[in-house]
Amino acid sequence: MKSLDTLRIFVATQRKGSLSAAARSFSLSPATISRRISALEEELGVQLVDRTSRNLKVTEAGRAFLDRAETVLELMGEAEEAVHRAHERPEGRLRVHSRTHIGLRVLAPLLPRFSQRYPDIRVELEMSEHPVNLVEHDFDVDIRTGESNDSGFVIKRLLSSDEVLVASPQFLATQPRIKHPDDLPQVRCLTYRRDREVVTWKYIDDADEQQELRIHGVLSANNGEMLRLAAIGGMGVALLSEATVRDDLRDGALVRVLPQHRFAVRAFSNGVFAVFRQSQTLPHKVRAFVDFVADGLRESPR
Repeated sequence: MKSLDTLRIFVATQRKGSLSAAARSFSLSPATISRRISALEEELGVQLVDRTSRNLKVTEAGRAFLDRAETVLELMGEAEEAVHRAHERPEGRLRVHSRTHIGLRVLAPLLPRFSQRYPDIRVELEMSEHPVNLVEHDFDVDIRTGESNDSGFVIKRLLSSDEVLVASPQFLATQPRIKHPDDLPQVRCLTYRRDREVVTWKYIDDADEQQELRIHGVLSANNGEMLRLAAIGGMGVALLSEATVRDDLRDGALVRVLPQHRFAVRAFSNGVFAVFRQSQTLPHKVRAFVDFVADGLRESPR
């Protein structure tokens, strides 16, 4: 910011009353200070300093310029201070989007601690069942399950988390033993379904090959939390992200079904991902949130 440096030099010469005093404060020679002011006058097309006087005297045009230059430097100082404060302590509005199930089961338990650590960040969390365009909807971060192919965005894996088949112990006690994935089409299942799509569950067989099952659920919903609650209530078998049912598995409200097989709804590259805009200077509030959620998920007991 060479022009700002020249402004500082000009203002300093007027405050200190001489080229020599200003030169000492900038560790420059008086001749250099004089050349910088002359260059500023040439650029502006006006004389700022009266050189016919023995003392350094500002002209009328110089006085008008000086008043505004001092205002500019004061505002710039405030701007620099705000940048330094933001660097030290993230602040401001943070708009976050997530799928409803992830927001309720993964983010909600972390938000109180995040707010305690970063009290100057105001989180606006919106949840839906559809992907969002971050730029179009002005979101800073989108928390997703499953990888994204969005170009121009940063995609960071927060947690590796397979999808798991789960059911309540009460439901399994009333059903014939489920011995193989091929038994599932005959079992009462709870499926995630959107836009009348055909529901298929994928699994890896004993030969390490991918197979598909067409599932007709006794309950189809476009909300994972609804399926989780229905599974806990004993309505059937659900295929859900392990991260969202971790507590239920630990507490015994749900149990794994066919744990020897890997399952997926759409792809086996599963997990919880943060998607945010590519930027050379990532806002500190975004970095703070993404890192905090990643650390919180790593610390959560399996």
